[in-house]
Amino acid sequence: MQKFRASCAAALLFVALVGASNANATSGFTPTAGLSPGRYAACEALLGNGKVLIVGGYNGPALDSGVLYDPTSGTFSSVANTLSVARGHSTCTVLANGKVLIAGGSTADLFDGSNASAAADLYDPATNMFSATGSLKAARTGIVAALLGNGKVLIPGGIGSAPPARLASAELYDPAAGTFAFTGSLHEARDVPVSVVLPSGKVLVVGGGDGSGFSIKTSELYDPLAGTFSLSGSMTQGRDDASATLLPTGKVLVVAGIDQDVAVGSAELYDPATALFSMSQSSVPPRRFHSANLLPNGTVLIAGGVNSDTNLNTVKDAWIYTPATDLFTPAGSMAEARFYQTATLMPNGSVLVAGGYNDAGVVSGAELYGPLPDMIFKNGFE
Repeated sequence: MQKFRASCAAALLFVALVGASNANATSGFTPTAGLSPGRYAACEALLGNGKVLIVGGYNGPALDSGVLYDPTSGTFSSVANTLSVARGHSTCTVLANGKVLIAGGSTADLFDGSNASAAADLYDPATNMFSATGSLKAARTGIVAALLGNGKVLIPGGIGSAPPARLASAELYDPAAGTFAFTGSLHEARDVPVSVVLPSGKVLVVGGGDGSGFSIKTSELYDPLAGTFSLSGSMTQGRDDASATLLPTGKVLVVAGIDQDVAVGSAELYDPATALFSMSQSSVPPRRFHSANLLPNGTVLIAGGVNSDTNLNTVKDAWIYTPATDLFTPAGSMAEARFYQTATLMPNGSVLVAGGYNDAGVVSGAELYGPLPDMIFKNGFE
């Protein structure tokens, strides 16, 4: 994973150098092999071998299975065994040793915490198998996870089950011990926030819901050295079910989401140097539960989502955000509308978008966006 991140940096540098030579770059969505079974609210991870792991989710009931996408053959295959607990809304985090931590989630697609899970599993690419690891101290769903520089995994907030409520507590998973432990708590309990690890090593946690129908404007910074959260800047509007992407400039792009049960399309930029948010001059059509991926050329792909609070009116359009101009521009449409999909940046610079849900039900199809011209990846990814 570290090699891939370094390669991404090399690709960004190369794109900056070649500049106008890529003016004729073409991109779009191309169907690839589908999932079996279809699933939504799964979690995903890019493995060190270039394959994509997609875990759990729902197809009516919660799923305990995992699948692997092989970009060489363009096909999916099954993980050899099952999770310790069937669940969706989990987190997937690639650890420094190449294994994947699957943590928390819900055993039923009820977003009230009543079915929140404390289960955690490890996926080992060497054996293609899951194995149980230490359990979370508190069952929680509606969560995010961040890999820290020290190799531990931070999981803050979410919705707990005892009793069902938004959580301010946060936990750290220690891969060496295989256990979770509480760390400093958030100043504001929140579910479905977004988070990114900043260049400083601190973790920015933004927005989320408070359980009352109001979306949260505030952000917080987790300091791994102190083990504590501190309040940071506030967004112009509250939002949860949004996306957050660390840009090559060091700023964080927060896009769309929902505010007081109304989907929004605006975007904001967080500047770590000032700890302040500023509104983007541009926006996308309102949506939540969309995907966002930083592409090797430094732009951000925003795809799909749903533009209401009732999980109807799923969209299939995609947009590209360009940091240099602070503008969103159309990037075509997927073959299928979808939200709650997985979206993974592949080693060749394409994005695999798989599964999800739409107005017709569970989506099994998968698509690839891109890639950019081969010469970018030959100079930046080998």
